[in-house]
Amino acid sequence: MKSGFILVDKPSGMTSFDVVKRVRAVLGVKKVGHAGTLDPLASGLMLIAFGEGTKLLEYFIGADKVYEVLAVFGATSTTFDADGEIVSTGVSNKIEQEEINKIIQERFLGLIDQVPPKYSALKIAGKRAYELARSGVDFDIKSREVRVYGVEVAEYDWPEVRMRVSCGSGTYIRSLVHDLGSELMGVGAYVKELRRLKVADFDLDDAVSLDEAVDSLGHVTEVSSLEEFVVGLYSVELDSVDIQGLADGKVLMGKKIDYEWAMAFHEGRLVGVVEPFMEGIKFKKVINVS
Repeated sequence: MKSGFILVDKPSGMTSFDVVKRVRAVLGVKKVGHAGTLDPLASGLMLIAFGEGTKLLEYFIGADKVYEVLAVFGATSTTFDADGEIVSTGVSNKIEQEEINKIIQERFLGLIDQVPPKYSALKIAGKRAYELARSGVDFDIKSREVRVYGVEVAEYDWPEVRMRVSCGSGTYIRSLVHDLGSELMGVGAYVKELRRLKVADFDLDDAVSLDEAVDSLGHVTEVSSLEEFVVGLYSVELDSVDIQGLADGKVLMGKKIDYEWAMAFHEGRLVGVVEPFMEGIKFKKVINVS
């Protein structure tokens, strides 16, 4: 089975699932997934894994991320971005950059409460929130705690402001911009452009476009090995006897790790993921790559 991962620069106007479908069709591999959805309007970095690589995605879905967002002030949107119905707030006040920075520092850094957009892929009573919203169903989404490490104003050209946002997993940039607009004298704001620049230690500069990644002959280029995928993650080295015992369902006593999991290697090859158990470790996931 083919296994590996690719870094793709998703174009705006395409869903994350569209990217997965195209890679799946070209590879002829059923097991294809990604480490975090991007809105259709958004572009930027997607980590696409296939084959045994999909077993590793859960260790990146919760990773920190960096975005570049172009916000438009003076209006709101039903979807919090340019894909929705744009409505002027009627508030024409020009907010200076210094005031924007002040509100960001006071209200939008560290652990903050945030309500995700109703037009999102969150599930409400078994259905996607965006499906309910499109059907005109009235519902509420509970606020959640998210972490924002930094918001830097990169360009100020009122009413458009470009910002760079570093944040933890689960942060909705659309909600961040919407809430920022509400805090600034009710002037309102929505996302015009959104680009993901970084996921964990993976950078957009190392990604290729989808067209470049999948060439006309149906071969995927720019494919990286699973070993390259997990560089930087906590790992342990195992010998062949250890691996055989773990594969037989045994606990490797005396071998301890300091985290909830660790990548298990043998002679430079990724063989699985181990976790603490009693006074040793056991396999949490086995990577079957010939």
